[in-house]
Amino acid sequence: MAPLPPIPLCEARPDWLALYDTAWRMAAANVEHPTKPGWKPQMCCMPDAGIIWLWDSCFMPFFARYSNGLVPVMNNLDNLYRLQREDGFIGMAYEIEPETLAYGERVNPPLLAWTELNYWKFSGDDSRIRAVLPRLVRFFDWIKANRRRQTGLYWFEDSGSTGMDNSPRSGYFAEHLNGSDVCHVDLAAQQALAAECIATLARHFGDTALAERFDAEHGEIVMVLNRFHWNEKTGFYYDVFNRDTPTDRHNFLNHKTVAAFWPLIAGCCSSSQIERVLAHLLNPAEFWTTHPVASLSKDDPNFDPAGAYWLGGVWAPINYMLTKALKRHGRPDLARTLAIAHLEAMTKVFQSADYSGIWEAYAPDSFLPATKKPWIDLDGKSPFVLGEETIVKANFVGWSGLGPIAMLIEDIYGIEFDAPNHRITWDLRSDGQHGIRNLQFDGGLVSLVSNGFAESRNALSVSITTEKAVTLLLLLKGQPARESELPPGPHVFELTY
Repeated sequence: MAPLPPIPLCEARPDWLALYDTAWRMAAANVEHPTKPGWKPQMCCMPDAGIIWLWDSCFMPFFARYSNGLVPVMNNLDNLYRLQREDGFIGMAYEIEPETLAYGERVNPPLLAWTELNYWKFSGDDSRIRAVLPRLVRFFDWIKANRRRQTGLYWFEDSGSTGMDNSPRSGYFAEHLNGSDVCHVDLAAQQALAAECIATLARHFGDTALAERFDAEHGEIVMVLNRFHWNEKTGFYYDVFNRDTPTDRHNFLNHKTVAAFWPLIAGCCSSSQIERVLAHLLNPAEFWTTHPVASLSKDDPNFDPAGAYWLGGVWAPINYMLTKALKRHGRPDLARTLAIAHLEAMTKVFQSADYSGIWEAYAPDSFLPATKKPWIDLDGKSPFVLGEETIVKANFVGWSGLGPIAMLIEDIYGIEFDAPNHRITWDLRSDGQHGIRNLQFDGGLVSLVSNGFAESRNALSVSITTEKAVTLLLLLKGQPARESELPPGPHVFELTY
């Protein structure tokens, strides 16, 4: 019998459950089995393309880990590690059959360490971490040696390498892979995030020297990032024009993009910077569009209300990263609001007669899939018609499974798993019966169900059935309510509020 994913409960929103089920069906259908010797079955965002991408592969495990074995979780990363050069380099994409670089010696966002750390927290498998930690260090060191300028600033080769293909951040392709004169805020922040994650993993294994080295790497990047990429006048982070000038005299690339939010997840911001960046995020005239979050600020002359890929399109990996960043900075309420808005918009598109499905990206100002090209309406009157030549990819699960699966469980339901400490934290915020049943966690099955908040009562019940001993911390809308050490078996708690 094939593995089955856990069963979510959501009394108030059966439409979300329909989207959840569809996401798993698409994910299972998109698993590919390369015939090349040595390759493991892997998740695929574009079946039959014959290419594996680093950036997609780093995000898919965040929802695949909830599959109970229906889809492979970390095989994509294992396949990429297999292709890692001795000097540490891992390319942005590879053609599977010839095992050659698909787009030359270009890199994608270096998120491997972040993905590995979070998978370890869910799986508790530190044998895997012990094996991959040297690879993570070598990859970090290659990026530092080959994509960092004398100023300490980091650069991608072009906009395509950032993962934000047509974003107005640099040209599509730099002939000599030298990144022109642009230094990219997201790569600096992603390196800081990698350093922080590597330090955490090293500390787990008692490697104090390695942990201290990467603590120092993180601190150095934070200093440089805030010296060059932060604009005090506008309270926002920007890419900059600066090749090797070790002074503060440099020009900002005057486009507000979602790249500026990576410093939030990477621990690069002061409390005042966080508040100022969030003011931009929540501004309906900038990023908080009808379907948040737009990838390009709405007040940019390049913004397209139909998305036009990264000229405003809404992308699941960015929204997922932002929910984690908001929680990191004590804003689970805002993370939940974003997750709900994203899932609501996905559901509206899913329920439409013309565009039912799950898409690569979504339009920021309407409940439609995003377009690949700018919205062209020459006479100003005729309605725009989406067609195969303009619309993004359908059945994209892929990272678009993050919303209906991971964000539903983690951000809307508020359930967080910590296998190394045999611990589950549940921040109860939802109305109606909700929860998840038969989830494989920490070597056994666990089920969590709440009857939710209601105006007619001032108490709620929570039941948990677990096959392994677990610590359960219950929060009521962010406030600690009960912590219990639970042996295997069924348990029921009544909480008043």
